[in-house]
Amino acid sequence: MQAWRKRGEAQSVLEAILARSEETEEDLLSPFPVAPEEVEGIPAAADLIVRCALQGGMPVVIVGDYDADGVTATAILVKLLRHLGVEPETIIPRRFTHGYGITTPLIQGISHSLLITVDNGIAAPEPIRVAKAAGNVVLILDHHLPQAELPPADVIVDPHLHPERNGYEHYCGAGLAYKLAEYLCGEEDPEEKKKLFFDLLVLACLGTLADVMPLTGDNRRLVMSGLQVINRESWYRQLSPGLRAVLDLASRPYTEDTIKFQTAPILNATGRLFDAGSSSVLKALLETGEAAAVAYAAKMKAINQRRKDLVAQWLAAVEEAAAGREEDPILLVRCQGIPEGIVGIVAGKLSETYRRPAFVFSDIASAPGLLRGSGRTYGDFDLSPLLPIVTPFAESSGGHAGAAGITVSEGQYGPMGQAILQWAQSHQPPEEDDTLYYDLDVTEADLPEALSVLQAHAPYGPGVEKPVLALRGFRLQPRGEQCYRLMGKGSEHLRLFGHTADAVGFGLTADYLDLGCPSAVDLLGVVEANQFRGKTFLQFQFHAIRPCAEDPAAARPLVQAL
Repeated sequence: MQAWRKRGEAQSVLEAILARSEETEEDLLSPFPVAPEEVEGIPAAADLIVRCALQGGMPVVIVGDYDADGVTATAILVKLLRHLGVEPETIIPRRFTHGYGITTPLIQGISHSLLITVDNGIAAPEPIRVAKAAGNVVLILDHHLPQAELPPADVIVDPHLHPERNGYEHYCGAGLAYKLAEYLCGEEDPEEKKKLFFDLLVLACLGTLADVMPLTGDNRRLVMSGLQVINRESWYRQLSPGLRAVLDLASRPYTEDTIKFQTAPILNATGRLFDAGSSSVLKALLETGEAAAVAYAAKMKAINQRRKDLVAQWLAAVEEAAAGREEDPILLVRCQGIPEGIVGIVAGKLSETYRRPAFVFSDIASAPGLLRGSGRTYGDFDLSPLLPIVTPFAESSGGHAGAAGITVSEGQYGPMGQAILQWAQSHQPPEEDDTLYYDLDVTEADLPEALSVLQAHAPYGPGVEKPVLALRGFRLQPRGEQCYRLMGKGSEHLRLFGHTADAVGFGLTADYLDLGCPSAVDLLGVVEANQFRGKTFLQFQFHAIRPCAEDPAAARPLVQAL
């Protein structure tokens, strides 16, 4: 049985929050706003737009990206420019035809325009050179890490270029687009621009959460402000029809988790399954007609369900293909027919299942003879040093510590796989620490107050993690003839009935049954408010369970039928 160990000296939920985040309470409750001029390049970017588009009448072309951040960032720029009297052209790359970001074929025929890249561009010197040679003025808004060679754009906004010159560094593409809007509209009457900025704030909030950015500093302020707009009914009604229709697909009240686990997957799903799907998502977010917006949203919801079904289907096939190789230091699996847009999701789930880095490869329908693969790491293992090993065999490759993408010919797949496994033998992932860490011991009676403190200091995410609580002595309470309920198609999920709160463990039915169904347990997890049929219930979501350590007598098995 895994050891449970308390980290730190926190004696309260607030102390645990502050210890994990290394922020002050004031930082969490009232994050200090960063003026847009404190982001390097924003004033120059605004001046470029004024000179070229507003005064010079130059056509504007926006090149975004196909993920939720890229699409929301593009929507912000479109709404901003329309507000300023300019109707831009938008280009969202086709995921399977074009790939990520700005490429030379994508901008062929565009000349003498103001070309704005958002959520891409910093790593594309050659396409930017081509754009400049065609007489375009180029503005880059990007948050990815700069490469050795910078593109020859007229203005680059990327806080990672010179972090020390920025009031805040960790914006996503949508966050940078919002800062540009703040600067350009800074002198306008607050009432006249209020409705526009409700839309822009919510879009920046969606992009920031979907791209899993740190929830500190100015990002935190953007997300808190966006959530405030969504949850205040009078403000929510002022949002554009497209935004409301997409948001209405998820349950309310809205929290950071609602957006991360309900809204963001819907925004990403269409682009995962269809080549030009993300262009449809952009249209939905920009839609001004109520009926059309609802129709767009309904299609997006159906596509997301299809995406879930496909992931489950192909994960089962990939796990079957991986049989017998579960002990390899890095899993490499080839499985024909996986839709390109979900290969990365499947690889991520495979790595979680086998608790080791995993690569999944599938054939490319539009390019016979080529395989495209996605890799996902596990734990703290860094995939970056693996990329030079792959390069001699691959048509293309790239990535970072946590994820990698590789395109390889069928003939080179075998030799590349051997090279990866040979490299992995001498670069074994570190021995996994089986210890489970938590931040605070609590009882069931403490949960209402714990939830109140957590909600008061939300939102949570990278940089401000929720404390892990050790719920001691949780005694199951009979509800009818049962003290617990099995859930899910395969009864793999578990709900334990309590006095103040129920406890839910996803995928933990077998663990509880293996323990002999004790009537009192200790649990590791987080406390949350569960919304169901318009009502709010206190719930403890746990990821580890064991018999109650304090009262062995209370841990006797329950006598009940499954």
